[in-house]
Amino acid sequence: MACNENVVKNIANEVARECQSQNVAVDPDFVIYLIDLLLLNPKYGKLFTKTINRNNLQFFVGDCVDLLIRDSTSIKTLKMQFTIQTNYDKLQNLIDKHLDSIDNCLRPLVNEILDEEPNPDDEAQTKKLFRKISIFIILASGLGNPGVIITLKEGMAALESVFSWNDLKMFVALPRNEKLTQLNELMEIVSGVRIFNRDCKKGGEGIPDLPFDLVDAGKACLTAFSNSLITVMQRVNTLTTAIEDTVVIQDETGNVLIDVRRNSGLSKKLLCDVETMLQRGAHYVDRVKKVLEELHDTVKYKTAVPTVTVYPLFAKLWQTWRAMQNTMYLVSTANRLMSVLTSIQEQTKIPYNVLDIMLSGKEILSDQERMCGRISMEDRLSLGALKNYVAYDSFSTPNDRYVQFLGFCAVCLGVGALIPSNMKIGLIKCQGRRYGFCSVKMAAKFSKDPQRYVNEVLEYARNNPHVINLLNIVEDAFSVKDIDNLITKHEPKTKVSDKDIQTETHPIEEHIERNYSWDLWEWKRRACKWATIVNSRTHSTQTDYSHLRSEIHCQTFENRDKSLQTMKSAGINTIPNKVFVWGLRGRIGDGQHAMNLGVEHNVEKKKEQTVSVCTWPCAGYNRDESTSTGSLSDEYVQFYKPDLVE
Repeated sequence: MACNENVVKNIANEVARECQSQNVAVDPDFVIYLIDLLLLNPKYGKLFTKTINRNNLQFFVGDCVDLLIRDSTSIKTLKMQFTIQTNYDKLQNLIDKHLDSIDNCLRPLVNEILDEEPNPDDEAQTKKLFRKISIFIILASGLGNPGVIITLKEGMAALESVFSWNDLKMFVALPRNEKLTQLNELMEIVSGVRIFNRDCKKGGEGIPDLPFDLVDAGKACLTAFSNSLITVMQRVNTLTTAIEDTVVIQDETGNVLIDVRRNSGLSKKLLCDVETMLQRGAHYVDRVKKVLEELHDTVKYKTAVPTVTVYPLFAKLWQTWRAMQNTMYLVSTANRLMSVLTSIQEQTKIPYNVLDIMLSGKEILSDQERMCGRISMEDRLSLGALKNYVAYDSFSTPNDRYVQFLGFCAVCLGVGALIPSNMKIGLIKCQGRRYGFCSVKMAAKFSKDPQRYVNEVLEYARNNPHVINLLNIVEDAFSVKDIDNLITKHEPKTKVSDKDIQTETHPIEEHIERNYSWDLWEWKRRACKWATIVNSRTHSTQTDYSHLRSEIHCQTFENRDKSLQTMKSAGINTIPNKVFVWGLRGRIGDGQHAMNLGVEHNVEKKKEQTVSVCTWPCAGYNRDESTSTGSLSDEYVQFYKPDLVE
């Protein structure tokens, strides 16, 4: 598979960047967890079988981002599962990890102590090494803060009481491995001395009252978990009661149908572990008391006690105290996880309107009440005839009672319904595994084709990754990740039949509505009349705010020059060029000339004037000189008087 660990990390980084660009913060480790589960689905797994195509990568990243942005119930369930898997384990494993983390933090200081070789004659270097050993013992034991002067002085005094300056010189000369061994022994003895001094009221600065705190914190944690579990189980019982009657299996095809949304519950693992912690805490408190009593009896009325006698008691006291510290760490871890899970669980939305409809007329039953029902003799006989049936009475060992899918009905899981199995019905074995059922009908259908219903569960799980870890079927989902189609849906046959149906002549009793009218305006008139609006009067009133008017803004744009090309040639009318030839009629001799009658543009039009004397070219000719000339002059003046100027 081309999608190895490094590729998954790169894909997770790209998904985280895409989510961050949309203001959604995600944990990169959780994204890797989600990608690993999604790759179990061949829809995504086959995208990266040989090579990584950019288009396929973008498609996969887009789907991951959509899932994380929607933050649906399935994503919240995955977050709770991821929180449990990454922060919780077997109790001893948690303690080992905690102690390893303490060792890793103190390793630089330990290396300085082991590597330092002060000059025996140099008192300052020797005191500096002695001080480092005291700081290491205080930090490793968790009995206070060496930054507090009183705590540091008490630690150095306790160390000096069991570790002299001569012992320190011998310590420096030892090999590295023996130094480390003696350092751990000193830590146990000195810590026991400090705890004993605290019990004697002669010190103990910074040492908490761990026996009291442990018992008190354990009880508070147990109470909180019990109340939370009660709330969760009430919700689970409500959802189970609402959904158990809606799961239907078809007799013809064996298909399982459901029409409501799914939800899931929480396990009781944390509650059981807290009860174990509380029992351990009480046991360790009793052991501390016994060891302290033994120490008091040993040193009572004595000025000196052999180290061979008292040192093992101090070491034993410290070991018991360390066990209490580890138990306290487990309690705090459980409390922290519970707060995280509660915050995620409170964000989960449940469709209570749908639940109210589904629960109408039903009594909410718990799992115990649901399993108390008796099975009829007829059902017992039909169950006995099933293939590979295992009766409830034949369970001899706890392993025989182990049921696949955490005890949920194997048939109902095919559609995501988490309905617990009824153990009184019995189990059915298939390929060495046992499966439970919520009803006799479900068991009968499963026995006919077990692999089909198991594949339906796997198909649902790889399409809904939040179910994979919930049902502990990671290996099963991984084994079928390369199979495209696990199941084949069987469609019911369409039944066709010819039937004659006789209908009634008048199925509805005759009724005549006297006030019926087909006219819409008639109904409007009646409505106005019934509403008494015709008797009302409209008037206006001046108020303080009646002067307020909203301004209307219009957006305009400047005119643009446009050019149009047409198929028609057009022209304009211009002023014609007119010329008058003077002196053609009745004029003897020369003196004829042409006069331009055209009008100049942009010339101001003047008023008409009467000219009594002609200018050139008719200058020198009097009006009375000739009749013909006068007549011509008069004719000329009268005809062209608008165009004459002085």
